Amino acid sequence: MSDSWNKDNNNNNGSWGLPEGMDPMKVMQVASGYWQSCVLHAANRLDIFNLLDGQAKDLDTLTKETQSDRRCLGALLSALVSIDFLDREGDVFMNNEFSKTFLTTSSKFYQGGIVYMFENWYEAWGGLYDTVKTGKPSALMHQEYSDQETRDYMMGMHNRALSQSDVLTSMIDLSGKKLLMDIGCGPSTFSVKFCERYDGLNAIAMDREQNLKIAQEIVDEYKFNDRVELRSGDYNTDDLGTSNDAMLLSSMTNQESPEKLKLLLKRCYDSMTKDAVIMIQEQLLWPEKKGPQLAALIGVNQIINTVGGSSYSTAEMEEILTDVGFVDVESRQMAEPSPFIMVTGYKR
Repeated sequence: MSDSWNKDNNNNNGSWGLPEGMDPMKVMQVASGYWQSCVLHAANRLDIFNLLDGQAKDLDTLTKETQSDRRCLGALLSALVSIDFLDREGDVFMNNEFSKTFLTTSSKFYQGGIVYMFENWYEAWGGLYDTVKTGKPSALMHQEYSDQETRDYMMGMHNRALSQSDVLTSMIDLSGKKLLMDIGCGPSTFSVKFCERYDGLNAIAMDREQNLKIAQEIVDEYKFNDRVELRSGDYNTDDLGTSNDAMLLSSMTNQESPEKLKLLLKRCYDSMTKDAVIMIQEQLLWPEKKGPQLAALIGVNQIINTVGGSSYSTAEMEEILTDVGFVDVESRQMAEPSPFIMVTGYKR
């Protein structure tokens, strides 16, 4: 619903007999939230934003180029305009500044891979009711993914990592450190960016072999093959070495149960050198667990996709790290627009 509709509705709350400031449309907005996401998913799959990259096009042209039904495409484009992802003049459509920045492949801030990633999770979220009732995830992470699904996911992670890598790599000074181990590295973007910032640093990026096929493309693109080693392995069972000066766990701790997470962090501790630092970059709940909303929803995503995963609070993460033996443990909100929290600790 439009902001103006909500404003008018709020002004009428008194005649509805509603408590002041309460908006009954919030129920509809949340219940129909998937409408907007489905509009974006369809537009992304139809390649609308790239078709409009650098030029405006009318409805007939877009109908032909997307091989779509004119009436239905017109409805989709109108919806995209209404949620501020496109502009229009009559039946002519064009990207706005937002879509040019985040939804066209020509932009260095491209986020379309993330859109594909969330579309691939859509069916699993439909099973949330059964998951809550039975305790069984409706889809399991680390199941067999197609090469295209893996690419969508990895490139989504890469796009997101590029947008926040400067914030991450500047938060902890790794000057003088020789070896960083990136656990569950995904596309290895952060390993590359840390090595790019710190001349004397090398990195080992560990993940599943299927993910590392995409990571290799990233390492090749940045020409860091001599400093970033891609290592196939299971971080819960495979050797982590004994000479890690720094360790990074990004966007993966929430998928582990408390018991498995504590064991993993103890294995990390044992693999680290004296004065080494551990960095956990994660979507974490505040200590009282009243938010933030995105961290709470990611917790729901974990119960859908994993056997033991959930949301952790900063207090819980700090407690686990302290129990394992890390000292000087602290949590810091990362600079906007990053929604992540950084938790660090040291082995003394």
